[in-house]
Amino acid sequence: MLLTLLLSTIFLGNPSWDHASVSAYAVNTKTGEVVMDENSDKSLMPASCVKAITTAAALQILGPEMRFQTDLEYDGTIDSEGTLHGNLYIRGGGDPCLGSDRIEGVLAWDKQIVCWVDVVAKLGIKCIEGEVIGDSSRWEKALAPPSWIWEDLGNYYGAGASALTFHENLYTLSFKPGKEGEKTTILRLDPPIAGLKVENEVTTGPIGSGDQACIYGSEYSMVQFVRGTVPAGVSEFSIKGAIPDPANFCRHLLLKALETKGIAILQQKMEGGKRIVFHTTYSPSVKEIVYWANQKSINLYAEHLLKKMGEVVFHEGSTKAGIKAVTDFWRSKKINLEGFNMADGSGLSRKNLVTSKQFVAILSQVQKTDVFPLFMQSLPEVADHVKAKDGGMSLVRCYVGYADDVVFATLVNQCLDPNLRQKMKDFVSELTLPVTKEP
Repeated sequence: MLLTLLLSTIFLGNPSWDHASVSAYAVNTKTGEVVMDENSDKSLMPASCVKAITTAAALQILGPEMRFQTDLEYDGTIDSEGTLHGNLYIRGGGDPCLGSDRIEGVLAWDKQIVCWVDVVAKLGIKCIEGEVIGDSSRWEKALAPPSWIWEDLGNYYGAGASALTFHENLYTLSFKPGKEGEKTTILRLDPPIAGLKVENEVTTGPIGSGDQACIYGSEYSMVQFVRGTVPAGVSEFSIKGAIPDPANFCRHLLLKALETKGIAILQQKMEGGKRIVFHTTYSPSVKEIVYWANQKSINLYAEHLLKKMGEVVFHEGSTKAGIKAVTDFWRSKKINLEGFNMADGSGLSRKNLVTSKQFVAILSQVQKTDVFPLFMQSLPEVADHVKAKDGGMSLVRCYVGYADDVVFATLVNQCLDPNLRQKMKDFVSELTLPVTKEP
């Protein structure tokens, strides 16, 4: 097998790989020939390559054109003087893009809030007797999967999926560094988060040392700790954190904007009644969300797709239901999932386990569907004629995708080679070479 030989030449004779675990598999789709097979039934951690499994399922279970909905609602009555005798609700429907201008056509968080304020004002509401409520009850209360590690949870890439996610559940924390070894000062949080206390233990590192800071904190906790270093030699330096209570964050922004508009919020406790929907904000389509989930490896987008699949299939917007929806789907496509374990939708969990043969089987199945062009388009271009999802975490590097007529997966775990990332990319870039030389 030519590709197996290439794999052995590049990696398996290298002493730093002697104790690593490698699983690799590749099939020529035109001939059906297995052109690479190295421990292809070994279950390894796939890191962000899990997104390929999640997004391929989402395109088929949810459909590429489906959109998430966020509803503005009220209960009670609006009297002739413009007083709402009831509550105002933002009812989340799981839109991961709400308040993020990453995708064309989506309003940035501040513009989205202004839009909602204008809609409320057009109803003739001048006073709200009850409360402004951020309603995330459509999905489970837990934001992050239980196996995500403490080191990730407070940082932007560890932001969990809420039915009412806003601004991708992230904020920017800006520091003023001092001289090397000195304490830093927090300059601001953007967007501002009411009630959030950040315990700053960050010191100033050497010039050019980059972002060595980490935010530690659990979901719904309004005290977060930030530790590590940011570099000297700059006037300010920013990192990104995960908003601990997205629904409340969104609610507070709208409440303050309504008050600024001159609409009084009395915040009296009122028993909720039948709600009336008076405005709906639609997300981008699933195909657009899939594109960004894979292109930029956005964990939050993948987790939202997972929970939405749980909601659609089992009427339960939870990680557990989403995993069952995805695994049941792939089993229905005759994919052998022996040794497979799915712990989240994004690959951040170290409890995910997949074999390279399973990846190739899943990618081959997608190739036979109408959604394949959309899925293929979503994958990053690694090299000429190679489109693949990559995944990496400490001691782990993986690639799964398509190289000309080859479907491939290469997973490496527990590898101490400091050049692991570059060597893996070089290997994937060469995958087409032996294939094009075959008769």
